[in-house]
Amino acid sequence: MARSWLRGRRFVVHNILHADDTPHSLALGVSIALFIAILPLVGLQMFLAVAIAALLRANKAVCVPVVWVSNPLTMVPLYGGCLAFGRFLMGSEDGSGASDLLGSLTANTAELTWLDFGFWSQLFTNLADLGEEMWLGSFVIGLPVALIAYPITRWLVSSHREKSRRRLLRRQLYRTQLGTQQTSKQEVA
Repeated sequence: MARSWLRGRRFVVHNILHADDTPHSLALGVSIALFIAILPLVGLQMFLAVAIAALLRANKAVCVPVVWVSNPLTMVPLYGGCLAFGRFLMGSEDGSGASDLLGSLTANTAELTWLDFGFWSQLFTNLADLGEEMWLGSFVIGLPVALIAYPITRWLVSSHREKSRRRLLRRQLYRTQLGTQQTSKQEVA
């Protein structure tokens, strides 16, 4: 568990905080990608996130890895929770979200592997068939997540860059002081 946490931290620090773009553009890219990742648009998420990022002048390179928050491992809990929340909002009591979602997703895709195009096509069709509850739950969960992610990401990028700038200034000051001490020692000798 600690190893995956370190890998995730390394990914965030090196791929997002060090990206060469403005904090606004990076934060907007992360926000767009998270919103799109929560929507049940399996197979279209990366294309759609990059297209919206291009329209809004957000960082497109950050969108691609962040949109993978929804992946084959997280799909059932993520979309199951969205389905259950959508059913709660609409007042329907048709069972639990995750078990219905898992049953629906595996109904027509059991013989296919996730590398087949037919698997993803059928998966998208199954998600679309879940209808209004899934879309409502995904939208109502995705919008606040995206709105919260923007200021957090912007603050993280800005504070990381400020710390890096201060560290660089301290190094330059130290090297200047070290160089001054060495020249004064040479003059004395």
